[in-house]
Formats: sequence, structure tokens, C-alpha cells
Amino acid sequence: NDYLRLLFARVGKTYCTECGEIVRNNTIFQITESILSLPESTKFMVAFPLAISKNISNDMQVSALRERGIIRILADNTIFDISSTPDDFDIRKYNSVAGIVDRLVVGKKIKSRLTDSLETAYRLGSGHLSIICLLGKIKENKKETAKKRNTSEKALTERKSKTISINDVEWTALSFSSHFRCNSCDREYQAPTHHMFSFNNPLGACKKCQGFGHTIEIDMDLVVPDKTKTLNEGAIAVWNSPAYSILLEELQEAAPAHNLPLDIPFNKLTKGQLKLVNEGAEEFYGISKFFDMLEEKKYKMHVRVLLSKYRCYTTCAECNGTRLDPSAHNVRINQHNITDVCSLSIDEAYNFFEKIKLSKYEEEVGRLLLLEIKKRLGYMVKVGLEYLTLDRMTRTLSGGEAQRVNLTTSLGSSLVNTLYILDEPSIGLHPRDTKRLIDILVQLRDIGNTVVVVEHDRDVIKSADYLIDIGPGAGKNGGNVVYAGDVKKISSRNSSLTGQYLKGKKQIELPPARRKITQNHIEITGATENNLKGIGVRFPLNVFTCITGVSGSGKSTLIQDTLYSALKRKMGIYPGHVGRHKNLNINGHIDDVIMVDQSPIGRTPRSNPVTYVKVFDYIRKIFASTREARLHNYTQGSFSFNVKGGRCDYCEGCGYIKVDMQFLADVYVTCDQCHGKRFRKDVLEVCYKDKNIHEVLEMTVSEAMAFFSTRNKHELTPEMNSNLSKAALHIQRGLKYLEETGLGYLRLGQPATTLSGGEAQRLKLATYMAKGKQGEILFIFDEP
Repeated sequence: NDYLRLLFARVGKTYCTECGEIVRNNTIFQITESILSLPESTKFMVAFPLAISKNISNDMQVSALRERGIIRILADNTIFDISSTPDDFDIRKYNSVAGIVDRLVVGKKIKSRLTDSLETAYRLGSGHLSIICLLGKIKENKKETAKKRNTSEKALTERKSKTISINDVEWTALSFSSHFRCNSCDREYQAPTHHMFSFNNPLGACKKCQGFGHTIEIDMDLVVPDKTKTLNEGAIAVWNSPAYSILLEELQEAAPAHNLPLDIPFNKLTKGQLKLVNEGAEEFYGISKFFDMLEEKKYKMHVRVLLSKYRCYTTCAECNGTRLDPSAHNVRINQHNITDVCSLSIDEAYNFFEKIKLSKYEEEVGRLLLLEIKKRLGYMVKVGLEYLTLDRMTRTLSGGEAQRVNLTTSLGSSLVNTLYILDEPSIGLHPRDTKRLIDILVQLRDIGNTVVVVEHDRDVIKSADYLIDIGPGAGKNGGNVVYAGDVKKISSRNSSLTGQYLKGKKQIELPPARRKITQNHIEITGATENNLKGIGVRFPLNVFTCITGVSGSGKSTLIQDTLYSALKRKMGIYPGHVGRHKNLNINGHIDDVIMVDQSPIGRTPRSNPVTYVKVFDYIRKIFASTREARLHNYTQGSFSFNVKGGRCDYCEGCGYIKVDMQFLADVYVTCDQCHGKRFRKDVLEVCYKDKNIHEVLEMTVSEAMAFFSTRNKHELTPEMNSNLSKAALHIQRGLKYLEETGLGYLRLGQPATTLSGGEAQRLKLATYMAKGKQGEILFIFDEP
């Protein structure tokens, strides 16, 4: 993007929005070369516009001109010598006045003098000057001087000229400006800079949306969620609350006088009636006026909360979502502005820059920029990202796409002797694109780098020069190097699960029978979000459905942006932007829709598997029921590291201390009071089956399953013994699904921030399974 902005700033041409002419500023060099290219002996004058004040005396203004070295002026097409003016001369009575800096004749020896005169005229005329030539109309001389003209002279002859009569002789006057302005309609523009094409810079960002591309507006679909209701039935949802019901009553009272029907569905009202409801009248608030009134009171918390319920992001009307100030669109290369180029796919953009036509000067200026742009676009095509558009938001990229974009950045920088470490770059890749990824990794290696890849994909593993297999199991059962060496020899190592799967000794068994497809289904029609071509898709209910296709084919757009969001909105939960579609039909019944993705389950180390599946409450209940805990009056809160009472007061239950390193990254050190155990020493003395609360949190899920399968009745009070059966069952149930989803190796107190995306996804699934049947639920998994 940096190279693209620089290219438009250096090579782009600014076009006038009024007349479509190219906007230029005139340099001293250009004007000098243009004048010298005219026929020899051509007489001309260098002048500049004068601003004459009616409030300052004639003598003062004339004296000021003399002090600047101006002895002649052109006033209303008449030349006056002001070195000695008659008594009746008054400069203030003329409408148009210009100061004449010099009078010259085109010749070989005038270049130095002409340059000085032009600089003086620009300085005295605040960046404006005129060349008044004794030519009649300049275009009459085109044949005579065709061989002598260069690019600069062409710019002069194509300018809009003005013929004036001085002492009965026709002269041609041409205006020049050092300002960036249109010569035809005299409109001034901002000269292109690379900042103009950046929505992160105040100079380039749209003034209305501040470069975000959208504004927060009232969403009528939220204000009137059910358009089949009448006004009497409460179609306007916001006026159904007791606080604002009086506004509905005022509308109902005023409706007869305005011929506004109250008993027909909202979607049957005419345009005029809808306008009346929206804008209101003297007797009642309209919807718009009501929200304008709320805007004035948004300093109140409850008003801000109310407004947030009925707002949504809409495309900025000023920039149409391009995020740039409209002035940036006046600059074009080959009739394409920067927004046009950024809306192209990477493949289309590469072809555009490959076939771009530039003048010799533009090619010289932009050659290196074009080289860098084409090189980077070429790398992105090679890694299989040719379907992405240049303006695609980074946050909408999948993990695999983001990694491949970073790969192309590394390739573009041409680094050598560098160690590259990639974590599962094949995530989200269709087998068609995996080969391209491998080619890029090999290319990185071949230019003199070392590439280390954490990967499960069979093709990537087989393409490696050297293989290191860690295992043999997960968690406490892992941590050993099972094999290190040539990929081809790993299959002979029986202790390697990876080798057994590569050789085919082990494989994933397919189900012997498929579930029968019924008539119950969810159907979405007319889906047009992003690259979807108005498709209609039917998803059968009560079965396992897989959505597949090459990378970038529209899977996530269809499922996450359209299906999931549309279902949430239909259930009354607004998730934000809903992908464009015509209809959503449900033939059957679903109570909820749950998206199980790979996003983290918690942003702080305090969150861990045992708290996420709601098992820790029951573990704390068991510890609080022991004899030792009852003797010290410990409660369940005493065994929580999130509240005061039993946690270490020094580290507040974190187990570590964060050291602020100012300009460096923060450093975490083990707490020297609790030694990383999170609890006070007296709380750690309370044991259940010879284990304190810290030791339990250090257990794996599998170990905890065995630990809580039996109870030590001697450590519990008799009255509590029978009540703990339910707690033990809840613990067993929660941990059971963690183990069944392959997470038996996780420590109960392992910080959530250390879990991988796949582990977080399975943890979410286990949590839903532990809740038991809660109705008909549609589960959506993103690459489980």
C-alpha cells in the first residue's frame, strides 16, 4: 500500500471535477521553456495581478509599487507609466489592474533575465502571473513552430487564452499559477502527496467518517423489527416502553387529522405516510425527531444504552465506504483512481500494472515503484491469494490467509540468512493451494534462509528436508523427541504415531452408515455478500453437514457472515452486520445457533479450563466441606484465586508479578510470597485426599477424573458427606467431555492464554456438551 500511494502521488494526474481537464501547477522552468519555444522576436510582457484597496490613498498605493520597482501598470487594458503620474490619475478607479514586471522579446540571451522576472512576478502576485504576448491567438503559430516545441511549450499553447486590446493592438494574455489549479475553470486543488491516499492520515481520511468507511446511524429494521404489525399494535418498538408510550399516544391522537391509518401493517403504509411517521408533525414526534432529542441527552448513561440498541453501522454517504477524502479520487493513473485499483483482485491488479501505459517521464519516476508493486503482487498470486481484493480488511482474513500474506512480505523484503518459523500455515488451505504454499516455502529456503514449520498436513510433512516428531502422546505423555531425521524413514519408527499415519498403518475410520436426510431444513436464498453470486443453499437439520471448496470460494461468507448472523437476527439477537440475502426460511425447529470457532476463551491467565467448564465451583465446594476448612471457617470463596479471602494478597491470586519495563515488553516473574501457588500458606494446608487446592489445579483432566471418582469420607463432615455426591457428579460430567474431546492432557489450572485455537474450540464444545440437551441447537464449527 505504501508503494501504491507513492505511485499515485508521483505519477497520478489530477483531473478537474468541473471540466475534466488535467490540473497542473506551473513552475518557473516550465514557463521559461514554453516562452523560449515561441518564434523569435515575439514581444511579450510579464505581469502580475494587483489588489487595489478603495480605503488606501492613491499616492500610498502608487508609492508602494514604485518601491517594489514597478514603473508600469496595465489598468483596464491601458498601459500607464507611474514613474511620474499626472495629478488627475487615481489607480483606485480602475476595475482590473496588473503590475508589469518586464517587457521582453523572445531571443537566445533572455533566459536569465526572464527567469528573474518570472520569480519576481510570482512573488509579488502571490503565486499568480500573466504572460501577455503580441501573437493574436497562439494556436495560429503551431505549424510555424512545430519542430521547436517540447512538452512544456505544449502545455502553454493548450492553455485557455484571452485576447485583449492594448492601444488598438490585439495581445494574447495567458494566466499562470504556482498553485495547483485548473486553468480552464480556475478551481484550486490540493497537490497530490502520499498522505492524501491514506485513510489513517488526517489529510487523506474522509472528513465525515474519519477514515472508517462507515457511520453509526439509526437502523429502521431495529426500530420497527416486525413490519407486519400496525401502529396500534406497537410496530415502533422503542415507543412500547412505559417511558415513551406517551409519544405513541400523541401519534394516535394526531393520526386522524393527517389521514394516517393506525390499523394497517407498517409495510403497507404509503411513502407519504412513512415520511410523516418518520419526520413527525407539530402535534407529535416523528421517529427521526425522537432520536434527535435523545442525541441531545446522550450525556445520560441510560440514554446512551437505549441509543445503542437501535443503531448500526452504515456505509458513509460522503466517501461511499472508500474511507478516503473525495479529493483523492480526482487523481488517476490510466483513468483509474486509487479506490478503483484497490477494489481489484490481486490477479486483476497484477494484470493492470503489467499493462499500464506511462509517458517517458512517468515511467522514469515510477519504474522502481512499479517493480516493487508487481513483485509483491506476483508473490501473492504464487501463494494462492489471487482471489483477495487489495482493500480486503485484515481482520476478515483466515489464519492461513494472514500467514501467507506475511510470507509474501518476507519474500518481498528479499531477506537472506533468516530463520522463519511458521505455525500451521496450511490452516484454511484447500489441497489445490497447499502445493503453492510448499513452493513458496521452498523458494524461501533456496534464497538462503532456514524455514521451520509446525504442521500436521501430510503434503507439507512429506516435502520437508528434515523431520522432528515430538510425542509420543499429548500433555504429560509428550515432550520427547520420537524421531528426527529423513522424512522417508519415519514410517519405520513404531513409536511414532505420525509415521504410522503417513505409512497408512493407522487411519481415520469412516462411519459405516449415514444418517437419513429428512425434509426439515434451513434455506437461505439470494445470498450476495462479498463474492457470492445470489446463491440459494439448503442445510438439512439433524445431520452432520460439511461445507467445502477452494480457499476464497465464499464458505466463511456464506456460513459466518450470512447464515449465522441472519439466524441470530431472526432470533432477536442482533450480531452486527448481516450478509446480504433475500430470504431465510426454517422448515423445522431450532432453539439456538452456536458458533464454535478458534477464538481464545479468555484474555487473561486467570481464565483456565476448569473455570470455563464451571467445574471449579464444585471443587471449591468439596474443599470448603473438609473438616480442616470447617475448623478455620473457610468458605468456597477462600479457595478462589479471583476474590480476596484465601488468595495470595501480594500477587492477587495470579501466581506471578508483572514488572513494567517501560519501553520494553513487560516481564512476568514468579511471586516470591506464594511461589506461584496463588493461595495463602494456611489455605494450602487444607487437603482433600492428601492434595491441596494448588495440587489439584496442577492435575491433568485425566488425573482429576480418577481423583474425584471416589471420596474420602473421613475428611468430610458427616452432614456434608451426602451433599457432595452431586458436586462429584458435576465434576465428573464436566471433565468427561474434556477427555472425550481429546483434552485429557490439559492441566485444570492451565492459563487460557496458552491454549491453541484447536484446544480452545474443543474446550467450547465440551462445555456445551456438559450442559446436556438444551433444545434443538444448530452448531457451526469453523475448521475443527
